[in-house]
Amino acid sequence: MGVKVYSLDSQLEEIYMQSLYAQREDNRSDIKKMHAMVSKAMLYTLTERQRQCLTMYYFEKRKIPEIAEKLGLHKSTVSRHIKAAGKNLQKLRSFV
Repeated sequence: MGVKVYSLDSQLEEIYMQSLYAQREDNRSDIKKMHAMVSKAMLYTLTERQRQCLTMYYFEKRKIPEIAEKLGLHKSTVSRHIKAAGKNLQKLRSFV
């Protein structure tokens, strides 16, 4: 019995692909629901700092050094926040 591993990158890629799917009129309501679920998961599962780092890194496409400078953190701290956020969101997959 193998263990399936998901990365945050693959989850975000899946969301992106689903958003392309949403370009069709009949799918937009499903995608809006999905986006609302992801937003709620980020809001209730992540710390404020994890949410900031994750948003800047994945959605704003900023580099870790840039995030660190903007937030006044060390680069390794930003990296740890992003990894912790990914782990927290991974835990949710078992409930979906």
